[in-house]
Amino acid sequence: MTSIRLQDIERRSWRMSSRDGLTDILFGFCLLGACVSSVVGMWETPDWVPIASLAVVQFGGFGITSWMRRREVTPRTGHVKFAAKRTQRVRFMRIMLGICAAVTVLLVAATSLQHRFGYLLFGKGGAWSVWAIVTAVVMIPIAALAVVFDNPRLLLHGSLFVIAEFLLMVIGLEDFTPYAGPLVFGIGSAISFSIGIPIFVHFLRSVPRITIGSLGSSSD
Repeated sequence: MTSIRLQDIERRSWRMSSRDGLTDILFGFCLLGACVSSVVGMWETPDWVPIASLAVVQFGGFGITSWMRRREVTPRTGHVKFAAKRTQRVRFMRIMLGICAAVTVLLVAATSLQHRFGYLLFGKGGAWSVWAIVTAVVMIPIAALAVVFDNPRLLLHGSLFVIAEFLLMVIGLEDFTPYAGPLVFGIGSAISFSIGIPIFVHFLRSVPRITIGSLGSSSD
């Protein structure tokens, strides 16, 4: 009976900690970083400044969501030692997120510097080749995250980035307005935040903090 109860507690804690909306908010920060980088790229600044702004916002968002998880989520779910299978999933998820963020920054850096150094990063394949590579780099890790968290909603956030790149690279919206980059990434960021923030607020309201008194009353 005890093992069954522990499994129920572990399952419930995993479900709450993986459905708190913070991952959705993190995608909002990633798209916000692309928006800020596009804005900075419109200014007369060195090539490394947009890249640095992208990295600062993205990794800053990762730090903020990690802090919010420790401060608000863990006191509500408790410190549960997950089973080995779930622990491996979390480790895999972190690796995938790190790879996705790092490769995104590298792609932005290489694309920005190719005109300065006179080379074609993706050869003569044109915009379609670039977009196909970006789509694979973004969607493969996100699809892995969706499987790990059993949360298909994450595919929506990845699609926002892919759609934005399609509009910029293939359709060429920047030929119509120089504000195309900030607009498409800003709209995508707003959508991700509008999904994640209400879920997080609902989580805070519906799941109380664990206290000694509440544990004692629940055991009666």
